[in-house]
Amino acid sequence: MPARLIVALIALVATATVSPRLLDAHPLHSTITEVVEDRAHGVVRATIRVFADDFGTAVARSTRGRVSPASGPAWDLAVAAYAVSVFGIQDAQGRALALRSCGVRRTGDLLWLCLEASTTQSLSALRVRNTVLCELFEDQVNVVQATVGQDRRSLLFVRGDSFKPVR
Repeated sequence: MPARLIVALIALVATATVSPRLLDAHPLHSTITEVVEDRAHGVVRATIRVFADDFGTAVARSTRGRVSPASGPAWDLAVAAYAVSVFGIQDAQGRALALRSCGVRRTGDLLWLCLEASTTQSLSALRVRNTVLCELFEDQVNVVQATVGQDRRSLLFVRGDSFKPVR
């Protein structure tokens, strides 16, 4: 089994079963993203699960501290700007799809970020990049799970990775 896959599996298990106090003692830096196609509406949608405190730090750094969660709409714009700068989707020809926010929700210590892009191409023809928080943490591991019909594919991203094909 490749070492990167082992690291991803450890991160997934640990974030699902270890208490927050233990994570503070030995932090794990990971995100999980679910990418699905909605052919009826002609969109591909990505939902990124990320720890709120880490994401807040990344957004604050990306704005050089000019905005904070108390900034209201400016913070929302900064969240969307950071998200589309570190997560991307390309079509089969290598052109970037224009991502837009489709919402953010918070559940405890987690944020669920929704991004979507219009496309007529099947998800299986697209390429994805996920470098969320990689500029903050050397050990950042981002797992992307893409679902096309009944098929599911997992991609693993670490610092330095670029676009990878979904198929």
